[in-house]
Parts: sequence; C-alpha cells; structure tokens
Amino acid sequence: MTDEFVWILLVIGLMAYWSFRGLIGLFQRYNTILIILYLIILFPIAFLHMFVLGIFGDNKKERELNEAKKEAERQVMVEKEKENLQK
Repeated sequence: MTDEFVWILLVIGLMAYWSFRGLIGLFQRYNTILIILYLIILFPIAFLHMFVLGIFGDNKKERELNEAKKEAERQVMVEKEKENLQK
C-alpha cells in the first residue's frame, strides 16, 4: 500500500466517524421522521450538517447539563418572583 492510499483511507475513515457522530446527534435532537426525510430529500446539505455536528457539536451529556442549568436558573427566578409577590 502506498502512502497516498493510506492517507485517503485515513481521511475517509475520519469523515465517516464524524458523520456518524453527527447522524446520532441529529437523531437525538430532532424527530426521527424529519431526519429521514431530510436525508432523502436534501442529502448533500444533510451530510454537511452531520459532518459539522460530528466535529463541533455537543454530546448528549453536555446538552443535558446545559438544559439542567437553564432549568435551575428558571426555578431561582420563579422563587424570587414569588417572594416579591408575597411582600
């Protein structure tokens, strides 16, 4: 095997890995039927979307942690409003 062939396999492997991670991220974020239609109708755009999400996207734990922080902030704000209304 030549060096060029090894580099090509490496690039294809990384693209496949990142795209698969992005595909999993899409299915975790959005409705399954919409994702399937998105992949069928707009495949080039969907592939780039998967690729970018695979490289730069948050994983499920990070998204859940951010949502939990936002919910905690909302609860604190609600408690403050309740205290202000009772005064």
